[in-house]
Amino acid sequence: MIAVTQVRGDGEGATYFTKQLTAGKTKTEALRLLRRRISDRVYRALLADQSDLGQPLDPLPAPMSLAA
Repeated sequence: MIAVTQVRGDGEGATYFTKQLTAGKTKTEALRLLRRRISDRVYRALLADQSDLGQPLDPLPAPMSLAA
């Protein structure tokens, strides 16, 4: 939904989408590339936020023992 919304507007996403179309990509390919670009930016932002908090990057807790 984010990619489709960006394509409809006048922002950076629409510019990138148009650039991909002029490079010979189909609409489907250009939209896929835009989605990937957005997800890469979100992932980098999450990593930066995680490191700012000083938390380890391993999100899994240690296994718990079921013995009582």
